[in-house]
Amino acid sequence: MNRDSRLPALTGLRWAAALVVFGQHTLELFYDSDLVAPRPVRAVLWALLVNGGAMGVSFFFVLSGFVLTWSAKPGPFYWRRFTKIYPATLVTTLLALVVVGGASPLQLATHLTLTQTWFPHASVFRALNPVSWSLSCEAFFYLCFPLLYRLLRRLGPRGLWTVTALQVAAVLGIGAALTYAGRPFALWLGYVFPPVRMAEFTLGIAVALLVRSGAWRGPDLRWSFVLVGAAAVLALKAPYPLNQHALTLVPVTLVVAAAARADLAGVRTVWTRPSLRYLGEVSFAFYLVHYLTYLTYDRLGLLPHRAGPLVAALITVSVFASSLLGAMAVHHGVELPALRLLRRRPPTAAVAGADPATVEAPLPAAARP
Repeated sequence: MNRDSRLPALTGLRWAAALVVFGQHTLELFYDSDLVAPRPVRAVLWALLVNGGAMGVSFFFVLSGFVLTWSAKPGPFYWRRFTKIYPATLVTTLLALVVVGGASPLQLATHLTLTQTWFPHASVFRALNPVSWSLSCEAFFYLCFPLLYRLLRRLGPRGLWTVTALQVAAVLGIGAALTYAGRPFALWLGYVFPPVRMAEFTLGIAVALLVRSGAWRGPDLRWSFVLVGAAAVLALKAPYPLNQHALTLVPVTLVVAAAARADLAGVRTVWTRPSLRYLGEVSFAFYLVHYLTYLTYDRLGLLPHRAGPLVAALITVSVFASSLLGAMAVHHGVELPALRLLRRRPPTAAVAGADPATVEAPLPAAARP
């Protein structure tokens, strides 16, 4: 299959994942800090949101490995990853300093270097803009990608299916084992520690190679979404941290593969519409600004936690609109200008260690939450 084929549905789906992350943070910061699901009327919808942030980030980790692998070709990989994610990250980190009122030297240094998740303290990895912990994981994934890609592309379908099964088993096994650990330790090791989350990224690489070779077997996009919903409901009954992303990992991966195959077959879906593709392109910026928007509303006294349904709904819409406008400003005012400026003449010294077989990902599909 043509690795240069655009995969527009995956771009549109990035917006869906970012929106589910926003939904969970809305519940967590505004409506229900304990994320207790009501019964039974809204249980299904609540299930999709209550662990939605975890599921959305897991989607992005799998997608990251998939997209980078799909478009693999020689190029200045490390420089392109840096220019794609760091300018917006830097701007929103500095903005977070203003919103939260400062940071310790360790907090600031680790967030500026995207190393915060290597410290097992929530006061470090949840400081400033808390959602940037996932970028710390991505930075580690990018560092390892050239070697991972070079190793996995040598495997045949049987070897890739074995790798796929091992990654799923690792996520499930670690999640199950950590149900016996204390919540703070389980949060760090099972959810934010980069080597542990590497399994999802590696899974994305293996699945992309299977799809590209024509060896992938899986349900279509519609049934993949049905499985996501079923797994999300099932996760409500699972203990922490097994309920975060382990139980939804397989259906989320099926969605990524099914969307890519639909694109390759020329099947038009709702996710390929221009409006959703545009929103997918700004989803990285939306991810970076939405939590800061909630914190800003809270500091300004605009987030009454005991508001009635109508007021709560209006405030949620307001936060969403402000976050989207902020995301558009960051995307068009920081991301795109930085790409034009920094990629004009990529410095060879910045990519001296890059593998010549690494990836050049299409810009609209490369951003992360």
